[in-house]
Amino acid sequence: MAYVPFQEWEEPFCEMEALCVGTLFPSLEKPFLGKRGCCND
Repeated sequence: MAYVPFQEWEEPFCEMEALCVGTLFPSLEKPFLGKRGCCND
């Protein structure tokens, strides 16, 4: 079983911006950073 918290309502992106970023909601926009996003120790 999993716990999934409710998402708070927020103003969505306009249609064109949502298509460009891949999501309707700004809090779900997580850009791909490639190797810059990881720590190489």
